[in-house]
This record gives sequence, structure tokens and C-alpha cells, in this order.
Amino acid sequence: MDLPAYSTRPTLRVDLARVKANYEALKALTPRAKVAAAVKADAYGLGADSVGRALYGSGCRIFFVATAGEGKRLRDAIGPNAAIYVLNGPAPRDKGALLGAKLKPVINSIDQARYWADISRQVNEPPYTAIHIDTGMNRLGLTADGVRDLSRDTALWKALNPEWVMSHLACASITDHPLNAEQLGRFKAAAASLPPTPLSLANTAGIYLGRSYHFQLVRPGIGLYAAQATDRPDREVTQTAVKLLAPILQIRDVAAGESLGYNSTHTAARDMRVATVGAGYADGVPVSASNAGHAVLHDQPVPIVGRVSMDLTLLDVTDVHLPMNVGGVVELLGERLEALAEEAGTINYELLVRIGQRPRRDYWKPRQGSARQGSDKPGAPANRSKPPQKPRGGGPSARRGPKRPQRSPGR
Repeated sequence: MDLPAYSTRPTLRVDLARVKANYEALKALTPRAKVAAAVKADAYGLGADSVGRALYGSGCRIFFVATAGEGKRLRDAIGPNAAIYVLNGPAPRDKGALLGAKLKPVINSIDQARYWADISRQVNEPPYTAIHIDTGMNRLGLTADGVRDLSRDTALWKALNPEWVMSHLACASITDHPLNAEQLGRFKAAAASLPPTPLSLANTAGIYLGRSYHFQLVRPGIGLYAAQATDRPDREVTQTAVKLLAPILQIRDVAAGESLGYNSTHTAARDMRVATVGAGYADGVPVSASNAGHAVLHDQPVPIVGRVSMDLTLLDVTDVHLPMNVGGVVELLGERLEALAEEAGTINYELLVRIGQRPRRDYWKPRQGSARQGSDKPGAPANRSKPPQKPRGGGPSARRGPKRPQRSPGR
């Protein structure tokens, strides 16, 4: 028997054109502010090298990462002409990376401030910094006492040479949460006690809270990669830019009463047709989606049955009446990202950042006026070259499955 040309390896397809379009859409919402990009956690699992270069090509010149190691990797990818801020701040073992890659630490405490001021006095061209004030997250950031101490220490402020004063919203994804307005007020009051410096407060969700939250810089993350950041997705202007595609490795008939997968967590209530696909929790399919989540085949949601295993996931394709073949692909993450997150009891952020390193990364850059076809269509055979002009498998695009959930908490 001749098999179609396919690989057993899953594919993570990142639409860089859509990432760039999302960046432009968020810029349009914030015309009075600069727009940075949060590319921490490997650009939310999508690949900071390629995503960073795409955003740099769209004019982004300010990036935020979590650690100095992430910053060094990004610096190598995008070159010397962008500002890269390290959100977790400076630490002694990171000094070499911070200075060598010209990274800018975000100062989160008076201890970090004093440590970095000492370092800055020892070098000829110390990098600028950002000052992070805690206004209600109770995670990182200067406390009220720390802000007071910094406001009184002119020499310390001068040594740090801050470019930005920033804070982070705890509940921006919940549009009417009272803490949003409380944090805004606390941020303004704290910033007023410091020397005049440009301000930054809003993440993606904060952008949708309105102009009063934008200040001089906004810092979107999830909105660059996935569509939903708030409990009001109807107001959002971005689109999901990622798909996790898995090849169909086997299709089998299962009789009523037989069990499926590890620990026999699913028993067939009827005669079933089951597709085994080549992606599991090592590739970012959450175990919590076992017997709860859905994938997409021929634009039709198909249930995950049995326990998701490390390398494989079982799908109930009994009700799929269009052709399916070994080597065809199903979509495990994509337009239904938020729906799967709700089904799995998690958030879209976690689904993205937990995508493993095994999936082949496919970064698509469309030709002018072209439309993606072929191998990303659930049900079509995997394709390792240019997309064919006529996709095999798949069905009409109108059917997208259950309505997306109405809320996605913040990171």
C-alpha cells in the first residue's frame, strides 16, 4: 500500500503576517502611545527569534522579556537597535548577559535598585532602566515604602537613569473589575512622587480599558498571538495567529463497550471510529482536555476521547462523514484556542506557552495578495513544501464549532 508523503511530527504553524497585522491593529487603538511587544516565554511559545524579527520589521523597537537569557537570545535575533527590557530585573548571575547584550533591567525593589546602581557606576555606558511600581498585583514591583525611598534618593535615581515608570494591571481582562480603576489611581499618585518620566501601565487587556490607561507606552503580549484577552471579545481587534496541526497516524473501528487509552478513562457507548493523531501533552495538548476538549477536522469539532498521552491523542471521528486518511491533519490549537482552554479548565496563555519543542515550526510569510491554502486545512495531507493550489479534504469554512468562551483571565 502506498502512503501519502507525511511526517509523524506535529507542526506549529505561526502566521507572521497575522502577528504583524495584530501589532498594527493595536497601534491603531493607541495612537498617542508607543507600542512595545511582550515576547517572553519564547514569544508565548511561538518562537521569539522569528516573531521578534517579524515585529521588528513592523517597526517595533521596544521589547519585553522575562529573563536575561531570553533577552540575549532576542538580541542575537533582532540586532542592536531595539530596546529590550528584562521584567524580572537584575540579579548577580545575570550581570554579564545584561551588560553584554545591552539589556535594560526593570527595577522591582529597592534592593534591585541599589544593586544595579552599584553596577552602573562601574561601567562606562550603563543601560537605561525601567522602574516597576506594584499597584495591586502583589507580585513584583516597588512597594509604597520603596517608592518613597526612591523618591528621596536623588543619587540613586540618577544612577538608575530610568526611561520608564511602569506597573501591571491584575484584572484588566475583567472589564468592569473595580481594581482596574484603583490601580490606575495608585499608579498616577506613585508616579507623581517621582521625577517626571514617561509612564506605562497597559498590557493587551489594559489597552481595551481606554485611553486613560495608555499613557506613553503600552505592552501587548497575548493580543499579538491569540484573539481573546478580555471578557469582551466582541470589542477586540486581533486574530489568532497560531495553529498546532497533528497528523492522523491511524484510523480504527472500536466496538461499543471497549475502552480507550491509559487507565481506560473512556468506554465506547456505541460503535465508534477513532483517529489516533501524532501529538500529545509533550506537544502542548493538555491532559486536562482528556474526555473534555475538541480538535477540528474538516472544520468540524471532534471530541478528544480517552486520556491524552505524551505523544498521541485519540479523537472520536464517528460523525465525520467527509473523507479522512492516514497522513491528513487535524487542528488541535487554532481558532478554537479559547474554547479548548475553557474545556480544559485553563487559559489561552498556558496552552500557547506549553507547546513543546518537538513540533516543527512553520513560519508563514504570504506573498502580496495570496491566501493560505492546503496543508493547514484540517483533514488535508501534511505538506512539507509550498501549499498546493487545491486543498485535499476539509470542508466549508463557515462551521467553526462552539462559540468561544466569554472570558480569558490575564497572565
